[in-house]
Amino acid sequence: MLDHLHTLKEILIKEFYQLYDQYSDDGIYACSLVFDEFLRVDDLAISTERSIFNDQEDRAQYLSENDRWNVAKWRYRTAHTTNNGMSQFRALLDSYFKQQHSFGNPLLEHGKLDQANTLDVLLQLFKQAREALEQDYGLDLSQILFFIHTPTQPELELQSVTYLNPESSLRQQFLSSKQSKNNVPTPKSFKLSQSDKDLLIDLAQLVKLEAYDYLQVAHQAYLLTLEPHFVDANLYIQKLIQHITAMATDTEGSCAMTREEIQERLRQFERA
Repeated sequence: MLDHLHTLKEILIKEFYQLYDQYSDDGIYACSLVFDEFLRVDDLAISTERSIFNDQEDRAQYLSENDRWNVAKWRYRTAHTTNNGMSQFRALLDSYFKQQHSFGNPLLEHGKLDQANTLDVLLQLFKQAREALEQDYGLDLSQILFFIHTPTQPELELQSVTYLNPESSLRQQFLSSKQSKNNVPTPKSFKLSQSDKDLLIDLAQLVKLEAYDYLQVAHQAYLLTLEPHFVDANLYIQKLIQHITAMATDTEGSCAMTREEIQERLRQFERA
């Protein structure tokens, strides 16, 4: 178990350092360990001051000030490939939880104790990785806010930002932003464009094949990413297709999704 945790920490360090090395001159102000709606590791994301829109720039190319803490719209994150560190991180974390809990990732369960224990593991890993980056690599991370993000459990953001940033001047700015958004009624649905709907229909048809072959599904999903309208599709639809595409290059099949998992994610878009 200790080997798992040490390796997970080293992956976090490596992935963050690569992003830091590339974007530190742009003024990184936040870093988030991102989970998908099934609470499996998605990627490591950062945002920079230079990416925030100002009056001298083209609004369409920059992040709105209102989206400063909206992780889904951040521009810089680890790549979606099966060779990268975050894919390895997800596989190792899944393996760790399967050995610790026979039912898999306890964050997916309703037991509050199990969720708390799992969150504690993740927070300690993230905290240890940050401390190592400061002590061993000599990075000044005092102006960067760290937290965990998942689209289905916003309370994890609040818990993690408090634990990971006890002395940060940015913490109150983050909490105030989240509180003001929570006080505004949120729409019960989001509007999908016709091209979004077409992509979802194409995906649904892929998994209806009588003999489900994840490699074949992954290849067909990859062809969808080549469509000219893919780059304009809903971000969560893009992520789903990219995850399915990645299944084709994992020789051990550890990131392969079952037919039922893909169909459930498609049903979430229908409900939205």
